Amino acid sequence: MAISSPSARREAEEEEEGQVLGVSWPVFQRWFQDAWEPGQHIALVGPTNSGKTTTAVQLCQLRPWVLALDIKGGDTTLSRSGWPRITKWPPDARTYGRMEKGEPVRLIVGSAARGSAAMRQRRELMHRVLEDAWVQGGWTIYVDELQLLSDVRMGMRLGVQVEEFLIAARDAQISVVSSYQAPRRTPRAAADQATWIVVYYTRDIDIVNRLSEMAGRPRPEIRGAVRGLKRPSILVVSSDPAQPIVVTRPERLEPIASAR
Repeated sequence: MAISSPSARREAEEEEEGQVLGVSWPVFQRWFQDAWEPGQHIALVGPTNSGKTTTAVQLCQLRPWVLALDIKGGDTTLSRSGWPRITKWPPDARTYGRMEKGEPVRLIVGSAARGSAAMRQRRELMHRVLEDAWVQGGWTIYVDELQLLSDVRMGMRLGVQVEEFLIAARDAQISVVSSYQAPRRTPRAAADQATWIVVYYTRDIDIVNRLSEMAGRPRPEIRGAVRGLKRPSILVVSSDPAQPIVVTRPERLEPIASAR
């Protein structure tokens, strides 16, 4: 389905025989809020410092209940969201009270402390959060640098739980927004189960080829679209070939007042 609002049509710039639409960030957000259905996952793939967290925070702002897992501890871009940080689970009763009233609840999960002891504490915390979120349903989960959470060589080693979550979370109307540098370093389900793929400029042909597989699109189509990107623009591709490929440019992340 093409971007269909009147304002979107006015602002859209059609390129490459109608395959790519260039739109402003506000227009994209209005469209994507309806297009991104509960239970659909998003994969953000790009190099370090490409702006994945900036994009993810603004996408998650479209959802009322968000848990942003701060795997690294004290992520500065994530902190700029203005969302409250919690270091224990479950949250207090007031948090659930706001949710019952239909108010937005967006939380950063994990301490800002560094070191092996802090990493072990975050691992236990993330394990509990994923278990409870599965039971509760309705959450949007943002996993920053998925490799750190899932890879057996890293401190968290929650790969099996993460993969099960990605495969089965749709039934609980849970969306997972994950960011990582390369698909080959993460559970295959992170790519295969993603409905939406956000791509940043890269010269890595292997990554581009894998992205075309993830989206079910011809390789030349994805290669051409990625080559045409100009930083800090992003490419948004759906696994549904009927959807357009969208090029847009996320705005700078200004601090957002946390919900009280």
